[in-house]
Amino acid sequence: MYRLLIIEDDKKIAQQIRKYLESMEYSVDIASSYEEAIYKMNSFFDLALLDINLPDKDGTSLLAILKNKDIRAIITTVKNDESFIVRALDSGADDYLTKPFNLGVLRARIDATLRTLPISTGNTIKYKECVLNLDQGIIYFMDAPVEFTALEYEILSLFIKNPHRIYTRNQLLERFWEEREQFVNDNTLTATIKRIRDKTSKSIITTVRGIGYRMD
Repeated sequence: MYRLLIIEDDKKIAQQIRKYLESMEYSVDIASSYEEAIYKMNSFFDLALLDINLPDKDGTSLLAILKNKDIRAIITTVKNDESFIVRALDSGADDYLTKPFNLGVLRARIDATLRTLPISTGNTIKYKECVLNLDQGIIYFMDAPVEFTALEYEILSLFIKNPHRIYTRNQLLERFWEEREQFVNDNTLTATIKRIRDKTSKSIITTVRGIGYRMD
């Protein structure tokens, strides 16, 4: 049974979410402030549902702690602000929901974040139509090897290893281009994602508009 921590200062909302998630057979605890969340995180949790607007401190400051404890995090916020969401994802959030949200959608996002869908057999990782062979350094799509550049291979490998996780544009640019000391911009990233799609499928990597990309 997965253990979830709801970090939410509105106790009525927190109890509604808790009741629903417990009916879905999750184990759920609640923290209504930053300080209470810090205390509760001394116990083990798989995922935290984090309201950014806490009464005693900005909730985004909890993201680094959650990441350090290997607790996945979905942020909830009334701010439907792309730049704000990007900063939270850059700080370690795995996904986000804008309030108000449907409880069924919440459950689907939690399931997607927790799901350990990549199936590893030795040094082979499978996800949907993709097979990543780490020994050979080859990615197979629909059972056929695909000829990728080194950069395309690295990017698609990251998504295969981390399905459903959103990567912001900044995260991808810093991870794959900064080390190469190349001057790049958003167009470079967009073009690289397009080439990966052209060699496989247009739906292999989903664009999260204004935020980044993920593999669904």
